[in-house]
Amino acid sequence: MTDVKFVNNFLNEISTENVKSAFDSLNSLIKELEEKNDPEPVEMEIVNLSYQLQENLNLLQSALRKYKNEQNVLTGNILESLYNND
Repeated sequence: MTDVKFVNNFLNEISTENVKSAFDSLNSLIKELEEKNDPEPVEMEIVNLSYQLQENLNLLQSALRKYKNEQNVLTGNILESLYNND
């Protein structure tokens, strides 16, 4: 059950204003770099990696929520089984 505590902590932390602000800044940077007429290779790499980061973070959050929900269901089943003397 300790794992779920860490998952909850991470999900809560990733939703804080500081993190949201950091991603707002990153999105502003992406926009600026995408609007350049002749971007440098490193600038294109930054844009690409930034999109990958955002996508991977979304996938991680989804997986963590799924894990949390499954752990809660499993814990509920165990408690129900104990209660019913199964």
